Amino acid sequence: MTSRRTIGLGLVLLALPSLALAQGRSSRRGQDKAETEEAALCENSEEVFAPFVTEVAAGNVGPAMDTLAVVLNNGELAGCHGQAWIRLGGLLEKEGFGYAGALAWSEGMKLDPEASSKQVVTRFLELGTEVGDQALLEETFAGNVGFDADKETRSHIAYLGARGAYVQGNYSTALGILALVDMKGPDAEKALALKGVVLAQQNRYNDALVALLTAQAQIKDPELLDTVNLNIGRTYYASGNYPRAIEYYAKVRRESHFWPEAQFERGWAHFRIQDVNGALGILHTHTTEFYGEWYFPEAELLRTYSLFLICKFPEASSEIDKFQARWTPFRDDLEPQIAGMSAQDVWADGRSFVESGESELPAMVIRDLPFDKTFTEAMSSVDAADKELSLLEGRSGEWVSFAQGMLKERRDSLIQSNGQRVKDSVEADVRELSSMLTDTEIAKLDMLRLETKLYEQAAEIGQIPDAQRKAERKERVRRGYQSWPYEGEIWADELGYYRVNAKMECPPGLMQSGK
Repeated sequence: MTSRRTIGLGLVLLALPSLALAQGRSSRRGQDKAETEEAALCENSEEVFAPFVTEVAAGNVGPAMDTLAVVLNNGELAGCHGQAWIRLGGLLEKEGFGYAGALAWSEGMKLDPEASSKQVVTRFLELGTEVGDQALLEETFAGNVGFDADKETRSHIAYLGARGAYVQGNYSTALGILALVDMKGPDAEKALALKGVVLAQQNRYNDALVALLTAQAQIKDPELLDTVNLNIGRTYYASGNYPRAIEYYAKVRRESHFWPEAQFERGWAHFRIQDVNGALGILHTHTTEFYGEWYFPEAELLRTYSLFLICKFPEASSEIDKFQARWTPFRDDLEPQIAGMSAQDVWADGRSFVESGESELPAMVIRDLPFDKTFTEAMSSVDAADKELSLLEGRSGEWVSFAQGMLKERRDSLIQSNGQRVKDSVEADVRELSSMLTDTEIAKLDMLRLETKLYEQAAEIGQIPDAQRKAERKERVRRGYQSWPYEGEIWADELGYYRVNAKMECPPGLMQSGK
């Protein structure tokens, strides 16, 4: 039988892998590979930037930025490119092109951190937040958190840098940077939660739980608390402590978008301790009409396995037939559909779903997108880039080409990366569903094998073994409660409270194991 794989840890508050700003700019001509290497010192900087200073003093902003374009186009001046980007970012921001300015500052901060003043760092943080490009902030600070800033800002930079290192898979680096976060500051709770997730990714579950439980005790925000409780449940599950996992899955509020997922994973925890009735009761929620349009095929399959474990072969066989009838056509339609879509197609379809609820892809496989901060922030960033590109159409000068090049590249990178991420996720769903359908065929063979074993036992003893039965007791209703037969009506406030009292029907020698 299939058993629940270790569930991947990931805080909802975390962005998914950050979108790297490509090194090359189409508008930078004549540059050699020197800039991609560690920048050399800017020799004769006063002479190099003298034309810039002259134009700025005369109030000629456009020509001043053109002088910086000349520097950036000169590969022999690679050591001065960091300062040039920072100066260009400042003027772009003053001219009303804040996103382009932030992109220029990001380049300059990477090349020449010491040239980045406290004011530049502070304004870069503000601009990145305004346009919604959290990934830009994270990737910039993941490489360097030693910028000049006040205590609170340095702490926030460390938190962003740790997030950036985490999404890049640099877990040790992320933990090192997190040590710089002020644990009495505004990012303390999120930093502790992030630390717990990073440690869990390293399979250091005990240490992860210390961090997550400490964060949980401090958090006041209900949504963040739901996220942390979900991750505590996942960490306990991954460590094999299923009873504690159940406890924390149950703490996720019913109002949370993640409640159905928490209940589903809780069902697996019940299954792993062979509490089949617990698993069946929890998972009954996912078979109701309330979740008919949610993507939970694995919940249906787990119910089937639970019935198998207590030797309810006819019911399990019926569930397998229903599963195959529903999900085989779904898989057969989705597989060629997603294969024929480009990352840009998926981005457009996902954006349409977030904005209007309309999509070409089945809604159930992209249902989480409105709650995916990485995707929704990318939508805001793409809009900001398009707005500035529209404003730049009426401007002229070499600097315009630089600004347009940065904005187009960032916009296209966001679309490509986020569209590919969603495409990869849907394709993973297709592969997983195919595996589940294969598992159902194996389950049929398992049931046939066990039935054969049952008849072999019967031939030896001359009769079919009686199913294991529990003592039959008359149902008693506690004082103050009422009981009535189930007649098929389902109410929303009943979800999550279903109980199942199925009896084990395995004859001696045919007991199954869910481990």
